[in-house]
Amino acid sequence: MSGQTNTHVTPQPPVIVAFYTTGDTRAASGSSGATVTQAFLQRAQSLATPGYIFGVATASDATAKIRAISASQPISKVYFVGHGNADVFFFDGVPDGTDNFKSVNSDGVLLDPGAVHSPMDPNSPDGTASKGLMNQLASRLALSTSPVEIAMLCCNSGTNLVSAVASTLNGHGINGTVGGYNNDYRTNFEGTPPKKAPPGWTPGWHDIVQTDDAKKTQLKKGTSNTPPSYDTSATITQ
Repeated sequence: MSGQTNTHVTPQPPVIVAFYTTGDTRAASGSSGATVTQAFLQRAQSLATPGYIFGVATASDATAKIRAISASQPISKVYFVGHGNADVFFFDGVPDGTDNFKSVNSDGVLLDPGAVHSPMDPNSPDGTASKGLMNQLASRLALSTSPVEIAMLCCNSGTNLVSAVASTLNGHGINGTVGGYNNDYRTNFEGTPPKKAPPGWTPGWHDIVQTDDAKKTQLKKGTSNTPPSYDTSATITQ
């Protein structure tokens, strides 16, 4: 008589992934000598699962990092921590003046994955590498049993990038959101209480959103270790 063995595979718990901008060697304000990139790394470490925090030079490198994660490993959240603008998140680059940042590699950013490069315009964007990253993420985000989240913790991403990323992930069996900010985003570590500390203040990361002008007027501030509410969010649908 032949027998059958029933096996039950316990789903793996989901992990949280973070990418952070590399290449910024400027001193981070209030960070005891750390560079801006080191501060981004530390912020990413405060948010993501150990072993799933990546500083890479290109979108292709980012894709390789996700591809190396087991195909059966669910991802529930992805943070992009660092520099950005309305159209891109910078994986790598170089400082440009006091506040700005620029890429030195056409593959060094996450941009609209649907962008199609025109041979007639050598400066037109090419979303091929970014789409490859989104495809690798999608297969693991789809394994999550709860709504997923992609958080763009960088300047101005809410203007265009948030909707572009969400649009690319639609139709992959994923429910969740992509969120970002329309103004300057600053990630700051505060080890000592401010002069007017709110009730319940604790040491840690207190990120802020401020106006994108010379005044840098604070618009909102997150609670300890929790980013501020998004300026813009886009829904990912199955």
